[in-house]
Amino acid sequence: MAREISELPMWRDSASLIICVKTTDEVHVFNYKLLMLKRSDRTAFIEDQTVFPGGLYDESDEVIEWLKYFESFGVTEQMFEKLLGGRCYDQLFNSTNAMPREISLRINALRETFEEVGVFICRNREQLLTIQQWSFCKPACDYQQSYWQEIVHNDPRQFLRMCRELKVVPDLWSLHKWSCWATPAAQETPMLLPEKTEVKECLWLSPMQYLQMHRDKKIHLSSPQFYEITRFTCSGSFDKLQKFAQERDKCGVAFYLPILYLCDDGIVSVLPGDDFYIGDARTSLELRQTNCTIEQFRLKSKRMHRIETIGSPVAVCLNFKPFKPLDNHLLSICEGEVDNKAKL
Repeated sequence: MAREISELPMWRDSASLIICVKTTDEVHVFNYKLLMLKRSDRTAFIEDQTVFPGGLYDESDEVIEWLKYFESFGVTEQMFEKLLGGRCYDQLFNSTNAMPREISLRINALRETFEEVGVFICRNREQLLTIQQWSFCKPACDYQQSYWQEIVHNDPRQFLRMCRELKVVPDLWSLHKWSCWATPAAQETPMLLPEKTEVKECLWLSPMQYLQMHRDKKIHLSSPQFYEITRFTCSGSFDKLQKFAQERDKCGVAFYLPILYLCDDGIVSVLPGDDFYIGDARTSLELRQTNCTIEQFRLKSKRMHRIETIGSPVAVCLNFKPFKPLDNHLLSICEGEVDNKAKL
């Protein structure tokens, strides 16, 4: 019998938001840019750590008052059903209230994004009547961006109060499920207001530019960010990426919890589908010894789905041998292939 989630080692829940913006000029083969943030020295665990906006889940993200407010605003049960899909997140996270995680994680991502860079993705009553996917909505009236950003940063519960006072709701319907990791897009570029204690710099770049900066050691992408950025290299077209995200939203989300193997010259993060993804990853949080090099470890596998972290300074690369993406998702491109033209 499978162990209950509550019996397994726990991690801190969080949510991130990948904001994709269409551009008029093509950068290499991409006509869109992604928003990423350089963490401040106070919050980064490694110099120039670069991440998607987001942060820790807060109890206020799932209080029943949110559902009451949505209902009073005119959000119907059918509108919520558009968000639920296969209810995949409820199977991966504990939830203490009746609110599905497909809703509360969206609130989490939108709140944290507003805290970090001042991007407030929301809908007023008029915009709520004509829900269109991948729209970027602003409050119907001007608001004190920096004032509310500080208020919400100091107390996440104030995010609901802000929505009430501005007469808007968080735009849950412009967000699409993308991925789910555990570790030991807007139509126009919004004005950013970085939160000084958490964010050093905001970047709007193409996937290829991020990978090049990572190779040049100008930024540091941890394994999940590196993996997701290489996934975007499959698609150079904003419109095709938009259509893909909308169609795939009905699918589930695979749970990526790496199993770590220590090699003589680095660490290998093995992912689902790999021959060495053995046992329950949620109970395998310690490094497994290989007593061989990363290259020798590769030779022991017929199927590979892994991230290899080599040397100091750290170099990260992906390795696949043959592997079909989980849950009808885009296949991340191996490090040696990312210069090829995007295929989607």
